[in-house]
Amino acid sequence: MRFTSAPVAAVLLANSDMAGAFSVRPPVTVSNQLQVSSVAQQRLSPLKFAEVSGGMEELQELTEDKTANAFEKTVRKSPSFWKLAGYASIPVSAALGFGLVPSRRLAAHAAGAIVTGVAGAIGKSRLDLITETAATPAIAQAIIDHGVEDPATTAGYIREIQTKFGIVDDEEFEAMCADVYSKYLLGLVKFNPVAKTSEPKELENLKTALGLSNLMVGEAHGAAAAEWYRTTCLFTPEEDLDDPDHPDRQAMDKFIFLTERVLNRGGETPEAFKFEMTRVAKAMNLSLMEAVDRVTDVNEPFYQRALKSTRAKLGTNQVSQSTLEKARQSLGISEETAFDMHVACFNEEVRDLLGLQASDEEEAAEINTYTAKFSEGAKERLDQLKDILGLSDEDADYEISAEATPLYQATALASINEVLTGSSSPDVAWEKIETRRKELLIPESKSKDLISSMVMQALGVPLEEANKFAKVNNEAAVYDNLLETLEAKQTLIAILKKSGWDEFDNFDKNFCDPWDRQSANGFMRSEERIKVYKIFLTRTVRKSADGNLTDEMYDKVMQIKGLLGISDEQAEIEARAAFGPEVQKACLRATTEIVADYTPELAKNMKKDIDDAMQKYRLSDDFLREQGASYYAKAVSQISAKSPAGIPTKEMNQALHALQEMFKIGKEDTYAAHMEFFGPVYKKSIVEAMGSTGVIREELKGSLADLRDRLGVREEDTKELFLEAIEEKFVPMVEWINSEMERTMLNQKQLSERRGRDMGEDMFQSGKIADGVLGLGAEVNIMGDIINLVDFYAENEIAEEKEIGTKEVEGEDVPVLETSYPITAIGSGALDQEMAEYLYRQFVVGAFTAQGGQAGRYEAARASFGGILGLTSEKMEEINSTIGSSVYDNYVSRTMATKGALDQQDMMFLANIQGKLGLSSEQSEKLLMQSQKKVLSEEINALMDDPTPEGMKAFREKCNVMGMDLAEDVGISSTRIVRMFESEIIPGLKSGEINVGTSEILTEIQESLNLDPEECEAMFEGVLLRLAKQAMDLISAELLRGREENTVDLIKELVGYAAFVDGDLGLNVDEAQAYQVFNIYEAFDFSGEDPAQVEANKELLQTALGISQ
Repeated sequence: MRFTSAPVAAVLLANSDMAGAFSVRPPVTVSNQLQVSSVAQQRLSPLKFAEVSGGMEELQELTEDKTANAFEKTVRKSPSFWKLAGYASIPVSAALGFGLVPSRRLAAHAAGAIVTGVAGAIGKSRLDLITETAATPAIAQAIIDHGVEDPATTAGYIREIQTKFGIVDDEEFEAMCADVYSKYLLGLVKFNPVAKTSEPKELENLKTALGLSNLMVGEAHGAAAAEWYRTTCLFTPEEDLDDPDHPDRQAMDKFIFLTERVLNRGGETPEAFKFEMTRVAKAMNLSLMEAVDRVTDVNEPFYQRALKSTRAKLGTNQVSQSTLEKARQSLGISEETAFDMHVACFNEEVRDLLGLQASDEEEAAEINTYTAKFSEGAKERLDQLKDILGLSDEDADYEISAEATPLYQATALASINEVLTGSSSPDVAWEKIETRRKELLIPESKSKDLISSMVMQALGVPLEEANKFAKVNNEAAVYDNLLETLEAKQTLIAILKKSGWDEFDNFDKNFCDPWDRQSANGFMRSEERIKVYKIFLTRTVRKSADGNLTDEMYDKVMQIKGLLGISDEQAEIEARAAFGPEVQKACLRATTEIVADYTPELAKNMKKDIDDAMQKYRLSDDFLREQGASYYAKAVSQISAKSPAGIPTKEMNQALHALQEMFKIGKEDTYAAHMEFFGPVYKKSIVEAMGSTGVIREELKGSLADLRDRLGVREEDTKELFLEAIEEKFVPMVEWINSEMERTMLNQKQLSERRGRDMGEDMFQSGKIADGVLGLGAEVNIMGDIINLVDFYAENEIAEEKEIGTKEVEGEDVPVLETSYPITAIGSGALDQEMAEYLYRQFVVGAFTAQGGQAGRYEAARASFGGILGLTSEKMEEINSTIGSSVYDNYVSRTMATKGALDQQDMMFLANIQGKLGLSSEQSEKLLMQSQKKVLSEEINALMDDPTPEGMKAFREKCNVMGMDLAEDVGISSTRIVRMFESEIIPGLKSGEINVGTSEILTEIQESLNLDPEECEAMFEGVLLRLAKQAMDLISAELLRGREENTVDLIKELVGYAAFVDGDLGLNVDEAQAYQVFNIYEAFDFSGEDPAQVEANKELLQTALGISQ
């Protein structure tokens, strides 16, 4: 409850000024607190509009609510009194006098009962409700009395109402204000469905006066929208709300417009704006996009009137960009919409200045497009409007051109037609066209495009006629229309020359581009243009007197070619199709006559016939070369057939040379025909030159070169023929070697499986099964056959040197060459990869085992043989390395077993092996290291099975002499190195050979094993402590058994160990036993020893045993 109530009715009734409030008659005077002096009323007069605001009318109805009872009206007039009365209960008799129905919370025992202490008073909650009900009309009355023109002042009066009515809950009071705002909004829509530009500001001021937040304004609009749509739909059907001219539809659009303006001007976030607009739209059964469109339908007419006013006020300095910007902001016009409306406004001004605006079709028909033009000062007026509207020069020029272009084209086209019909001259026509351009404010740059389009149009008319006749094969009409087109072209060129524009120099390129749809011939398909051109070409020749194309005719054909956009290639094709047969006849006759019986005079006459035909039909030399090539090939075929042994005579070659000149064929174009017909002859000659040896002798190479020239074949082509012939000899040689290799490698069964047929025992020369050894022990020696194959390859100079790069030698770049093998055993199919590798391995092994001068020959042929087989350099190196590894392993193991290490003589022998196997220095060194490592690894494995100090020392010294690091080169693990260290020092420590005086032995071992000094020291200390403990354990055991004589050597060991660490051996000895051990040591015979050393040893022992000195 907002009021504290107590039964103080008697006190209130005692106030005679307030007693009148309970009179049944309405009070005569209004409460002093709400009275406003006439001066104040004048000062705070409501906002004056051209007509009364619909919102004010709605609020007036609210304040004049006839449904309020007398008591509610009294509360409105005396809020101060009822504020005090809120603290007491009101007598029921007084309430009944006003017809006030008691709250249901009050208990009445019987109707008309006498007022009692319980039921005789009106509850305070009921009074609160009436007070609040009275506050809403009071707020409305304040708005009526003080208006919204000064919202700050009105807001103060409204806040007084909250205080006077005792409404302490701000949220409830804001809800009352929102209710007033909602009714005001409904009034704006209800009393006038047409929106006004002042109404958004009116609502904004109302919002401020009522102190409403954006949230409450949104709630008010949502509630009002739902209420309006509900009540409207009671009487207005949906179809009427879809009619833009219906008042209720206009009211709906106005409501949405006011909502959008209020929300936008209220600074709502985009999300909040979307939410509130969607809610209002949904209340009216619309989508958000439909609501936005409705807003546009309302605000655009307002801005349209502003633009119209702007045009009317041009030159008065009463309008500017800022004026329009304010209007846009007030109406909510977007930049995109504003731009479109500005362009439309500018366009209307252009049409007005040109006199093109017409209210009906009759006025439009009376407009003379030939005389319409801009008056003086129009340019300045348009520039001013352009600046106010914020349009760019490009936009303004476009609108001017859009309206002026048809007028300009009409004049220009009429002037051009006058020249075409002969009624005017090019000079006069151009003068009219240029004058018209200036009248219409068209820039010269744009006029070029316009003139171009009209030129294309003027040419397009006769071309279209020609195309129409071509479709029905009316050649005469096509020819006549094309001639008419040529005349039009010359006339247009004469006009264009007056313009002085360089762009029009190339007429065909600018106006007759077939790929431009807007060009003169752009409407014609490719096949249509070709057909029209073909008709004109054949018709021109047919109309000539002797069938020849004169220069004048040829010029016309070329002009038609340009007009139709025919390419040079296509024109050549048509000319060949039309006149090619005539030239072909001449070429065939020349070929036949010259091959049959050649004479220089005949060749001269035939050439003249061909040249005359070419000139007559204006055909290109390319056509003659293309046709002549086929006839020349035919001539070569005929001469090859009639040549003795397939080799042409001197006269035959002269005939072929004459045909080359006649057909204008280059030497390069003849090689294909000569290779086809004379190539087999040259190949046969190569095979014959090789003879039984397969090698072409030097004296025959010159003859083959002469034959090549005589046959007219190219050197590169004969190289291919040469290789083909070589391959015919090469393949059988490889197959023989392969066959012999298989017999040395495979037994009878393996050979049968490989060859796919049964192989008898007689296949083997010895009559026994092959042993399968890698050729080293074979009875059949294939090394000679391999050398023969290498010699065959070398003496015929088959291998080629190719440059694969460069390298720097003594500051200069020299080429890096690589030998390539055009014919290989693998490439020719004579061998597979596996057998090629076997053959190469066999040859390398054979070369290695060979002795004397033959070994050098094998070694020199090794790389060539691998290339001839088709093996890569990488594969050959891999095989060489595999063989070398085996050889190195065997030699190094035998040598080191006998000598212990390799000497200078051994290294020289290995260098010889390196050369025989073709190994690089790096490969040789790697193989040597691998072999030595293998031998040393096997040696250390055997040594570690029964390690001895001497064996360890000898092994590590051997490794040191060979320069082999035990870990990195030999591959001994760190764990094994530790064992080697311990195996060598422990016997020495026990025997006393390694003592403090001989510590250099430890240093030598540490360095020899390549141990880290600190790591070695830690290892040694661990060994000492372990040995000391072992010695002490043995001493304890002997003492336990009463054998003191057996502890002598052990105690001496212990003293020796203690000397390395100053007695700190980490022993844990019982004191009694410690003294026992020490006493035994003191009883030793120390005669002959240095007394000082003896004393020092005793102190070390005491320290080791933990006995205080």
